[in-house]
Amino acid sequence: MSRLRVDVPMLFALLFLTGLGLVMVYSSSAVLASTTLGDGAYYLKRQVAFAIVGLGALVLGASIDPARYERHAYAILVGALVLLVVVLVPGIGHVAGGARRWLVVGPIGLQAGEPIKLALVVYLAMSLAKKGERMKTFSVGVVPHFLVPGAAMVLLLCEPDFGTAVMLASITFLMLFVGGARVGYLAGVFLLALPVALHVVASSPYRMKRVLGFLDPWTYRYDIGYQITESLMTIGSGGLFGLGLGDGRQKLFFLPAAHTDFIFAVTAEELGFVGSVSVIAAFCVVAVRGVRGALRSERPFLAYLALGLTALLVVQALFNVAVVLGLVPTKGITLPFVSYGGSSLVMSLFTAGVLLRVTADASGSGAPSSSPPRGAREMGGAP
Repeated sequence: MSRLRVDVPMLFALLFLTGLGLVMVYSSSAVLASTTLGDGAYYLKRQVAFAIVGLGALVLGASIDPARYERHAYAILVGALVLLVVVLVPGIGHVAGGARRWLVVGPIGLQAGEPIKLALVVYLAMSLAKKGERMKTFSVGVVPHFLVPGAAMVLLLCEPDFGTAVMLASITFLMLFVGGARVGYLAGVFLLALPVALHVVASSPYRMKRVLGFLDPWTYRYDIGYQITESLMTIGSGGLFGLGLGDGRQKLFFLPAAHTDFIFAVTAEELGFVGSVSVIAAFCVVAVRGVRGALRSERPFLAYLALGLTALLVVQALFNVAVVLGLVPTKGITLPFVSYGGSSLVMSLFTAGVLLRVTADASGSGAPSSSPPRGAREMGGAP
């Protein structure tokens, strides 16, 4: 542990999102919880407990010297991969919603896909910083950096957890592009992976239904397009200022997953366009401060780490909002800090704590270094 340092503007944005999440979880789940569990505050109580643990995780993440992650990158990665293997063992992994994603010990549950996201960013940041200019070669810059995420994605698809697998792929491509891997190599890997991804979707009836529902939701209004159409109507009914906090109607058993994957839609209905923009603006603060920290970091590892952690939080938020707006097929991706969920909230806040520390250290180091971190494009260098 070392002296606690944080990026204050980003901290305020994170606290705003977490606080709003508590309010919206209660608003979107009270009727459901009262009807099915006999306690309208059931989900709120659990989310408050998760938030308290999560804030402790945020402080912990902000207290640890980021250099430690570089030294222990392989151990962190192996630990996360072991969790993905263990959760697939019958009798150990907990099945919910047709997927074996959870490790449950008493009242505590951990979604095995959460730690691997942070572990992969740490591994890639360490590897990119170490290899520097060698990232331009295919054998060094591309092959090992797709084998490791590829193994994790295969394990995730065995659960199955397609949404997290898509997240890992997105973060990997982004970090390798920034790290100096040749665009032609990345494009080639993408073209090779595309048929595999299409097969994974086409071979799964429920994934195909999601794609069909996305392509033409109104034709399948009361079938496979139901969730998207309800989400769009929920957002549209909010107008500029919303119907009022707690006065939303779509959460009354019309909109599925109102307190989890589609909580942004309920926010738009009750707080309107203004509330929706406030949420997006908070994530923009996280994005701007995170990228700024990456630009100002004098050590390549910290620059890559800041960029990867920023992408991890912001890209997931973009995916969630895109799903809610019907811009991409539904994937089961939560809105960080806002959606209901214990392991998601705790891991998001820990990740944010690490990012807070990295950006604060960068801000305190003075002007950016005259020589940028190694890698062709990592911080705006020439391609």
